[in-house]
Amino acid sequence: MVGFDKEKLPPRPKILLIKLRSIGDVIYNTAVYTPLKRLFPDSHLTVLVERPSYDLVREHPDVDEVLCFHKGSLWRQVRFYWKLFSKGYDMAIDMHEGTRGAIMCFVTQAPFRVGHKYAKRSFFYNVKLEFNDLQPKFPLDYQVALIKKLGASFDQIAPAVHLSEASRENALRLLQENGICPEDRYCIIHTGTRKIYNQWQCEKFARLADILSSRYGLKIIITCGPGEEDQAQAVIDRMEGTPSTFIMAELMDLAVITEGAEFAVCHNGGYMHLASVLGTPVIALYGSVHPRVWRPLGEKDVVVYKQVECSPCNHQTRKKECYKGDAECMQIITVDDVLAGVDKILEGNTELKIRAFPHRGELDR
Repeated sequence: MVGFDKEKLPPRPKILLIKLRSIGDVIYNTAVYTPLKRLFPDSHLTVLVERPSYDLVREHPDVDEVLCFHKGSLWRQVRFYWKLFSKGYDMAIDMHEGTRGAIMCFVTQAPFRVGHKYAKRSFFYNVKLEFNDLQPKFPLDYQVALIKKLGASFDQIAPAVHLSEASRENALRLLQENGICPEDRYCIIHTGTRKIYNQWQCEKFARLADILSSRYGLKIIITCGPGEEDQAQAVIDRMEGTPSTFIMAELMDLAVITEGAEFAVCHNGGYMHLASVLGTPVIALYGSVHPRVWRPLGEKDVVVYKQVECSPCNHQTRKKECYKGDAECMQIITVDDVLAGVDKILEGNTELKIRAFPHRGELDR
């Protein structure tokens, strides 16, 4: 079966959308939920993600259920795959295209198992869609193209992360506990990265924080991801007396804090995509990855990338010394390069940014 006739689906179909991998991938994938639900308005839409991305999806108004895959024991995985089979999905859509996603799609035994015709594991699908005529160029384009081939229409292509009232309240309390008032202007320096060859030098982050405080009068919030606390502390230790706040928060609480920032400085990664989709201008530091594919989507986002001979690279071409930190592609990014991005973002922006914290007065009382 190559094409797809939506009229063959039963009333109120149960649809499973599989999107594993990283936070950035899942953030982009949110762009297809509303068009898919509009195509099948009476459907029950379940989205399958991995644990780090669960909170990004669960508040989306067009998602009825979120399944979370854990890489646990063999018995735990067997139970999970049995659950997929026993749910009785009418259609399963593999938007992961890896081996695990394709197997999950097959295990459902859904009458319609949808995937990209040219995926390596396409033999697990019985509805194989080809979309080269749509000429996708970027990761978001590929996800949208597959859903378009099912018959969905897009008014606009826009990933969306929905934040809960609980997250907004938690974030406001975190800010208040750390001395950040509603009228304060602040920026975020997200220091961490799990890939040491992508790490910008801690002393540069520290110097940047000093200047952002003294030159622009901004309060500085230092953040990082789980397991990256040492990187954040190394930055704080190198700052020259600049007041700063270190906030370690749950992902969606951090998202709310980010939404209220003037801008965020960070490495290429999941947090970068989250901040950009939330509408907070991003200054993104690139080294081993070329930004032409995975660049942030916001109009005011700034990419700092100085291509060297060996960049972009992979595990086969990357220099051994890069795994010790201080990769050349990151070394040559200067504090002035980042400050130029700050000036571009703040140019003409003399008014306070409107915060996205509802019910502030009620919480203050």
